[in-house]
Amino acid sequence: MISNIYIITMDGVVRYFKSFFDSEHVNNDIVSFLTLITRVSKKIEGGHIRSINFENFNFVYTYGNQDYVFIVTTDSHDSEKEVRIKLELIKEEFFKRFKKGLGTEKDQTAQIREFSDFIESHMIIPPKILLVGETGVGKKTIMDLFPGETVLELDDDMTEIVEKTVKISNLQGISEFILREINFHDLVENYSKYKPLIESINIICMVTNSGAGNLSRTMSLYSRLKERVSTVDFYILANFQDSVNSAFEPSKISESFGLMVFGFSAIQEDSRDQINQIIRQILEISILKNKESVQISSIKEIKKL
Repeated sequence: MISNIYIITMDGVVRYFKSFFDSEHVNNDIVSFLTLITRVSKKIEGGHIRSINFENFNFVYTYGNQDYVFIVTTDSHDSEKEVRIKLELIKEEFFKRFKKGLGTEKDQTAQIREFSDFIESHMIIPPKILLVGETGVGKKTIMDLFPGETVLELDDDMTEIVEKTVKISNLQGISEFILREINFHDLVENYSKYKPLIESINIICMVTNSGAGNLSRTMSLYSRLKERVSTVDFYILANFQDSVNSAFEPSKISESFGLMVFGFSAIQEDSRDQINQIIRQILEISILKNKESVQISSIKEIKKL
């Protein structure tokens, strides 16, 4: 997801800054760092900087003319192609709105506010959640609990991916998320085919039937997948908690996996409300709190340079 937007002159003057998850106060250390890198690349005639990649986040650049640099901060696993489409849209809209200058201070405030409204409605890259599990654990039932149309998408290899775009309210910086589901065994056994899909995912939610046999197989598949994936947060949705004679309690499952586990029963009357609260909590932990910690660590690392 895009977390910050910078529009900076080549002299290091911030003309516009937008943060989706933090305060609107721009950090001067980050601006100085981004401007310095741009100047250095120009001096050594190495061409323009296109991106700076860190372990947990990236800075992606584009240039409007000789005066302006447009930069966004994104998650490390966001598709750069998707991010660049958004970045070019920012640049196009900026020059469309401000080509005649910013006018008076009163006009400038109104123009910037309107530009920010455009940013908020067009720049969000929805977080992507992947439901994985064996056949019969309730993935489809869970997908059907969310409103909206389920889309059967075909990727470049003609692989079927079931997904749904879900609106969400009152969650800072997030207005919707994309929910996808796939068979866990197929995903692990054919990982190379699904690698592009995994690289675009923020969160993997492993759905189980809470029984011993399924939990054992899920553990095996999780261990194999975890070795290949380092930038995704894993959670467990322990379905069929109403099966009192066979279902392990979420706390016991959590001890075995070392992951956060949410108990659930898709057949309960309030299952729709339950799953919405679970997904909301997952997004708060993985997206909002993670954004805050990444921003803090990024400032600390840049200050060391």
